[in-house]
Amino acid sequence: MLNPVHLRTLEVVTETGSFAAAARELGYTASAVSQQMEALERASGMRLFDREARGVKITEMARMLTERARGVLAELYELDADVRGIATGRTGRLRVGCFPTAGARILPSALSNLRETHPAVEVSLRIGEPKDTVPMIESGELDIAFTYEYAALQQRRSDAVVEKPLIVEDLVFLSPSDEGIHETTDIERASTLQWISSGAGTAGELTMYRICADMGFVPELNLRTEYYDLVTEFVGAGLGVAIVPALGILDHPTVSIVPLHSPWARRTVALVHRRNPSNPLIPVVVDSFVETVTTHDWGRYVTVAAL
Repeated sequence: MLNPVHLRTLEVVTETGSFAAAARELGYTASAVSQQMEALERASGMRLFDREARGVKITEMARMLTERARGVLAELYELDADVRGIATGRTGRLRVGCFPTAGARILPSALSNLRETHPAVEVSLRIGEPKDTVPMIESGELDIAFTYEYAALQQRRSDAVVEKPLIVEDLVFLSPSDEGIHETTDIERASTLQWISSGAGTAGELTMYRICADMGFVPELNLRTEYYDLVTEFVGAGLGVAIVPALGILDHPTVSIVPLHSPWARRTVALVHRRNPSNPLIPVVVDSFVETVTTHDWGRYVTVAAL
């Protein structure tokens, strides 16, 4: 196989017209250039130069080989740059898992921040709940994921993954404004109202039951939906009341937002990735996403945990 270093030297010799000029451009000695060209002639079986008393004359074979080598060398330079970029985390592919609320409220700013410093990173996104995305981290199908954990339902992660808390959300009570429930002390009146919940058996629903149990009643469910935007619209339409995490809060003219005074009214949002990630982008991504959440103004119901 022809040595690409020798091909590059041939390219410069052809451009400059002499071994001495090529040596100056490449930082070699003229003797080193001559030795490389002799080695290239042996490897190629071609006579690349006519050696004369006043120097060398470049043959037509040398010019033909130079033309062919230029395309090969350009691809090698591109490959070298790509490999270095991937190895240092400047470029590469990032597979992100994200639950819907974080996808709407955190991810756009997080990816925008990452793009400013690493514009060549290609991102693919998988929307899903932590019960789906965390196993995909463990199996290597995803590189990193946004997850959540409710205070009422803490769980232990596998030793194969690392969890980096980002924010702690308060859970808040949503009520139609005309119900007159505007203070925490008024929430017990919701025991006679219809409730809106997330999916059956989800962490959000189980937390709702626990908070209501502490207030002395079992909520009567009227609607279920996984989308907090819909929850707000349903509450605003007078279809019921609900408990939602802070990232799910939307301003609505006919919805009252009431804080909950309960040890269970918290949800922690975190990043999860493999303990020994194979993707060199992970440290960069974690730092970038942490910077995003620590510099954002989250308002009253969110506390930054990533300090």
